[in-house]
This record gives sequence, C-alpha cells and structure tokens, in this order.
Amino acid sequence: MKISAILFIFIAIVVGLALSQTFKQNNINWKQFQPLYTNKDDYVLIVDTRAKNVLKRSTNGGIDWSSNVLDTKGNVIYGNAGYYQRNDNIMVVNFPSFGKTQISVSNDAGVTFTTSQVFPYKVLSVSPHLDMDGLVIARSDKFILISEDFGLTWNNASSNGDILFTPGGSPFPSDPLWDPSEKSAVFFAILQTSTGSGAFSVSKDMGKTFKTLINGAVDMIYTDYYYYVGVIDALKGGNKLYVKSLMSVVASTMDGFLLCEFPFGEDVQPNDFRILDDSSGAIFMGISNSKDGESSNKRFGTVYVSNGAGNIFTLSVNHVSISANGYYDFMPLYGARGSYLYNRVSNYKDTTSAPVTMLSYISYDNGGRWNRLTPPTDMPCTVTTGPCKLNVHGLSAFVDKSRGYGPIYSIANAPGLILATGNANPALSADPIKSRVKTVLSTDNGQTWSKFFDEGTIYEFGNYGSSIIFATAMEDTMTFYYTFGLGQQPIAVNMKLQNNVDVINIITSPKNEGNKFIFLVEDSNDSGQMIGVDLTNVLPKACDDSMMQSYTTRCILGEKTTYRTVKPNTNCYMTQQAQISNEYCPCTVEDFECDIGFESADDSSADSDGNTGTSSSSEQLNCRVSLTSQYVPITEENCTPGQIYFKSKGFRRVAGSQCVNGVNATYSPEMVMCPSKHSSSGSKGWIAAVVIIIVLGGLGGFGFYVYKNPDVKQKLLRMVGLSKTGPKYSVIGIKPNSLADDEFGIEDDDAQILNDNDLQDNEDF
Repeated sequence: MKISAILFIFIAIVVGLALSQTFKQNNINWKQFQPLYTNKDDYVLIVDTRAKNVLKRSTNGGIDWSSNVLDTKGNVIYGNAGYYQRNDNIMVVNFPSFGKTQISVSNDAGVTFTTSQVFPYKVLSVSPHLDMDGLVIARSDKFILISEDFGLTWNNASSNGDILFTPGGSPFPSDPLWDPSEKSAVFFAILQTSTGSGAFSVSKDMGKTFKTLINGAVDMIYTDYYYYVGVIDALKGGNKLYVKSLMSVVASTMDGFLLCEFPFGEDVQPNDFRILDDSSGAIFMGISNSKDGESSNKRFGTVYVSNGAGNIFTLSVNHVSISANGYYDFMPLYGARGSYLYNRVSNYKDTTSAPVTMLSYISYDNGGRWNRLTPPTDMPCTVTTGPCKLNVHGLSAFVDKSRGYGPIYSIANAPGLILATGNANPALSADPIKSRVKTVLSTDNGQTWSKFFDEGTIYEFGNYGSSIIFATAMEDTMTFYYTFGLGQQPIAVNMKLQNNVDVINIITSPKNEGNKFIFLVEDSNDSGQMIGVDLTNVLPKACDDSMMQSYTTRCILGEKTTYRTVKPNTNCYMTQQAQISNEYCPCTVEDFECDIGFESADDSSADSDGNTGTSSSSEQLNCRVSLTSQYVPITEENCTPGQIYFKSKGFRRVAGSQCVNGVNATYSPEMVMCPSKHSSSGSKGWIAAVVIIIVLGGLGGFGFYVYKNPDVKQKLLRMVGLSKTGPKYSVIGIKPNSLADDEFGIEDDDAQILNDNDLQDNEDF
C-alpha cells in the first residue's frame, strides 16, 4: 500500500510535469504575416514584424521558434513583403530601404534557403505554376516578370511594350496569373490598351505575343475549378462576369470563357461578385446589387447559384446575413459535398440600427431545399414566440472583434463533424445575450446536434477530427480545453500566463492530422502573440477498429457517402483520415431545381417550421415561368435553323448531382432540332451551340480562397498557405472608382414563422 501510494504520487507528478510542457508563449507578432505550415512535418515559418521582419522557424509545430533563419551563406533572412509556397518550394521576399529586392528560396520545405538579389524593382503578387516546378509569374509596377527557378532569377516579359492595366481608382495594376487548365507556360494578364481600358489577354509564348480575349476587364481570379474575369461594359454600361470551367472543355470564341447570365435586369448592377463556394460543381455567388453604384442594403445580400458550366445563374436564397465589412454567413460543409449552412435575416424589413436577427438553415442538395436546425435536447428554448430551433453564428460574428464567436466550422478530413456557437430559440440576435451563447457539435453533418460546451468558444480539430482544442470566446483567459473522442468531458489547462489574453483563433497543420496547435492571441494592448500547444504527452491510445463506427449520409447530390468515425464517448485518437466510400442514388426531385426563367409554383415557400421546398423524394417539383425574370431562353422562335438546342421543361439538374435513372427523364430538357423555316443571327447560333456543350459539360469545385475588403476594393489578394483566419471565398471586384487592398497581401418571408416585429427588438435572443 505504501509503495503503491508512492508510485501513484510519482506518476501524478510525472503527468503534471508532462502537461506543463505542452504549451509555450512566444512574443511573436502574427497580425501581419500569419504562420506558414510547410510540407515538412512540424515545420512552420513566420515573418516577425516585431523583430524587424526577420524570418523565424519552428521545427516542432509552433512550440519553439528560432531567433532567426539563416541562408546557406549565413545571412539573416528578412521578409517584409511576405512569403509564397508551392509544394516544397518557398519564396520569401524582402524590399530593403535601398538597393535590389532580396529573395530567399527554399526547395526543401523550409529546411535550407538560398538568397539572391534581383531587379531594382519590387517583385509583387507572385503566382506559382500549378504543374511546372519552379515556374512563377509576378509583377513589378506595370511589368510582367517570369522566373523559372522559383524566384532566384527573373525575366521581364513586358520587354515588348505590353504593360499591365491599372483599374480606375486603384493605385495598383492587375496581377498576371497562370492558366491553371494548362500544363504548359500559358498565362493571362489584363493589359493596358491604347484607349486606356483593360484587355484580358492570353500569352502562350512567355509574353512574346498576346491575344485579346475580353475587352473592358478590370479583375480576375481562379479557384481549383473555375477562372473568373470581372468586366465593365464601356458600350452598354454595367458590370459583367465571365467564367471558364477548368474541369471540362467548353468551346467558345474566347478560349473557353462564357458570359454569365443573371435573372436581374441591366438596370440593377452588382457591386462585386463574391465567390462563396464552387466545390459542388455549381458556383454560389454572393451579389450586392445596386442602382447608381450604391448598395441597396448593408445588412443582407442575395446568393445566386449556377448551372454546371458556371455561366447561367438562378436565385438561391435571399436576405443572407452579411457583416459590416462584407462577409456572408453562407458556408459549405467541408467533407460533405453539396451541403451548406446559412443565416437568413428575419427582420430584413427593419430600417433602424437595431441588431439583425437570424435564422439558420441547412441544405443537402446544393441549396435546392433548406431546413431549420434541430436543437440539442439539453438546450431548451427560453423564448416561446416561435418554433424552438438551433441558430448558429457565421463568419459575420467571427470577424467582428466585439464578438469573435466561433463560426460554423467543418474540415474536409473529418466528414460529418461540425462545430458552431449559437443558441436554441426562434432566432439569434447579432448582439445576443452572452449567457445564452453555447458551443454545439454535430457528428452527422448537421442532422442532429449536442451541446458541446456551456459558453461560446473558438476551436480547432486535430487528429483527423478525433480531438478538439478550444478556449472561451466570451472574455480574456489563460485557460484552454481539449478533449478526445468527441463525447468525453473536456480537460481544462491553466497556462499560468502573466496576464489573460484574448484568443482570436486557433490553427494547426492544413490537414488537421496532428496534435500541435498555435493559439493566435492578443494581449491587453491588442498586440499579437502566439502560444504553441502540444498534446502529444496527453494522447490516449490510438483508435482501433472496435472503437470506430460507420455512418452513411442520406443521398446528397445523387450519392450516399459512408465514412468511419470514432464512436461516441470513446477515448482514443485517429492516426489516419476516415475511410470514405460512395454509392450512386436514383434521381429524385431533390436532384432538380427550377431552371433560369422559372420559379417555384408552390404558393408557400416555407412550412410552419420555416423549411423551404419539398422534402420528400416522392413529391413533384412544380416550376412556372417567372414574370420578373429578364432571361430570354432559346426557343424555336429565336433558334438558329437546322441547329439542335435543349428545350427546357422548367427544370434543370442540380449542378454536380451524380444521380442515375429515377425521375431523370421526367425533368431533363428535351433535345430539339430548330425548324429550318426560322432564321436567326449567327451570334444566337453560337449561343445555342455553347448551350449544348454546357449541358453535356462538367463540374466544378472550390479549392482556393482569397481575402477581399469591400470598402477598399479592386485589388485581388491571393492567399497562399494561410489558415482559416480569413473568409473562405474569393471576390471579383468590378467597381471603376475604388481603392486596392494592401499591396503586400500574401496572403420568402417567414411570416408563417414569426412576425418580423416580434424579432427586431426582442432582447431575449
């Protein structure tokens, strides 16, 4: 007994010492350049602006940091213009107060660096080629630069006189970008024309010659699956958007680019195009419409969804909550293609400054049908003026420094897992009673929820979703929590800091496979600091097959997905990504939606619980011609004689659906030969041909995200290697009189549910 007691005390001391070594505070400023995780295990880089922009390196996941990083000649590496990464290649750019630009390059994921001095010009907005190792393109002032050794040497691709276009109101030219659909050195650039406008052009010979594709271009960006070009139409007026699918071949006279069509007239113009997601094959576009250049509303926006080619859009949802600086509360659920969650403003008719009240909806069919969230059984509603539902915060709360609640959060490597903060009530206020804010968890892709923690938190997944680390978002703290197995009681760790800190975010390696984390915090003076946390010493046993369970989703986009996850209340951690298998489903009405120019024929858009659209696969989809749509479809009256076109029945397949048979023949368009007695212009015939290719064409998906500030717009920021602290969507800016972003950025009324007046001033939410 005495020996056992001594042994127990000894074990307790050892465990305590091990736990005390799992965190370390570092006085490194993360607020300008965030940590860059490299391809080498546990290697993280950061440029510390508090230490004269010196590059620092951690080799243990952000726990310990070197005082500085040296190149192969023993020189300290500086990076006041940030860093870029592609595979194992990393480029660190520094602009000295005088002399040439200094570029340090690593080809081994940050282990060693070579430094060179290049042009006396600044090398900006670097874009690595996706397939050709070492090939990068950049700009310097109005000139195009190309490097074939990842930045050690550069060639001026503007030596023939072609210079980059600077949009009106912007101090910076547009950036050249590679064509991601080409494995060769093909790039796009918006060039200055003799008339002073921008010409979206392509070069296939490293800048020796250019071919103009689209006139009037002012901005461009690409994701993994689409290329986007924003245009100002100088002749007809208005803002246009062109897209090119990167996953399927679409024939057009503009190298595969198609003009996007929206169901609003030309008298209403978008201020910008916010690419919320295109990972499911359809493009979800947030658009803030305006007249005379002024936004019609700052509190909510409209989301449109495209067909499979990305060029024909229909209305998806109205009154989507937007933050003061333009972030939409519309989020894809990663790991579950076609699933989305968004917040709808319920008091949208209120013109006062009262906080917005929001209702949360979830969709499993690319936004075709939306349902309210079922609240956890242990979170009773405190308000009885409407249905008791779960409502959760989105990006608008996360980016608001006065709130900073954890947003709707999911990761691709842990399908079905969702963390969020919110309440169980008829609605959620943008300025909620803090004691009502809870943290909730779903392990089945949002079908059911449980209360995870009794207050609002900020969080991160580790070990492929089998561990969660978090801290309070309600006040400054020096405590963090962690748990394994998702259902276990969280363990609190007091970091014993000198003072409490505000936890802004928690990040980890991009695949969420490890157990080392970095807390991005601010002290009482709002100065940035980092705290490294390592849970290696407190890991439970690794999960074996007996600790896992299978979960099969409902049919989403024509597929059932089965994946393996940890059983509830099982104390273990995963060492590999969850196994996933897919099975095709028969087509149902959920795989179709109203075509452009049509709208739902149902008299009510919501049931008593606020669920929209049909919910049963046996029900019919009813669509009718929209009286407000400006879209003119191809018909036998305007088609090109002798050409085949598709005659819509009022429906179209949801983009990305993989369903087979079922009701496919009932809702799919008919292929019709245009009668020879009609005549039409050549341009309409070209459109008909493109429509045929589009319908047969491919899918898209979202894979690259950029930051955009709507108040100082027009410059595209491509963020490379950064974590989730920025919004996960891209923006194409098209305002002619606006400012660019930071030069060195590396980057349906619910009247059946509640009366609007009941919500707008209700202090109980």
